[in-house]
Amino acid sequence: MTSAQFHFHVPEYANSGHCKWIYSMSYGGGLVGGDTISATVKVGPGCAALVSTQESTKVYHCNYSGETTQTTSYDIGDGSLLCVLPDATVCYKDANFNQTQVVQMRPSSNLVLLDWMLSGRLALDEFWAFKRYKNSIEVYVSDELIIKDCTDLADTPQLTVSQGMRHFHVYGTLFVLGPGLHFLAEHLLGIYARKKNYNDAHDQDLIVSISPTQYTVNGDLISGCYLRFLASDMKNAAKVIQEITSPLIEILGGDPFERKL
Repeated sequence: MTSAQFHFHVPEYANSGHCKWIYSMSYGGGLVGGDTISATVKVGPGCAALVSTQESTKVYHCNYSGETTQTTSYDIGDGSLLCVLPDATVCYKDANFNQTQVVQMRPSSNLVLLDWMLSGRLALDEFWAFKRYKNSIEVYVSDELIIKDCTDLADTPQLTVSQGMRHFHVYGTLFVLGPGLHFLAEHLLGIYARKKNYNDAHDQDLIVSISPTQYTVNGDLISGCYLRFLASDMKNAAKVIQEITSPLIEILGGDPFERKL
């Protein structure tokens, strides 16, 4: 159900490979206060798909106690690959956004799921000025819940979101899971899990945390990694995004962020 005109666009010649590129789109360029979006993407056995956007998802302000909600369900077949690599979400001043993403996988399925957001419209001096941003990600393997990740950002009497975020303007989360993505997990762990010496300089404009993940479901081992980052601007965020996408370009048949970062 939706009060905005939301649809998926599947261009015929978006890339050079066999991976199908799917773009989620809404007329008007964003989500209006009170919109309710529900969408489902199913990837058949042995297939590969990329779900992306053509531009940032804009979430406009909500009047009074209104809320904008978006629920997306993904179903990944045996031996399939799904990469969810959208542009960043931008919540405008007074936006109230509640997003839920639910993934159903099999032990042989493969998932790359990136979810990231910007602080607002910097040209208008919007800096984490939304009412609330709530995001829930659930991942199931053979109907067993293995991941439930929730982000809930809103001002409190003790601390505003802006104060808590300090000088950072970009926040992101990444999940990599599946037997066919060991190369990507190892690549990212090799870069961001490396122990630093006491005297090493620390980057004040980019913070990245990463952990290897392992789950056992009905005797099947599902492994990957879980990454979070904070960046002071898009230039620094782009460093992380490019490390995520570069190893995938051959599989995807192109770079979904080409000329965007």
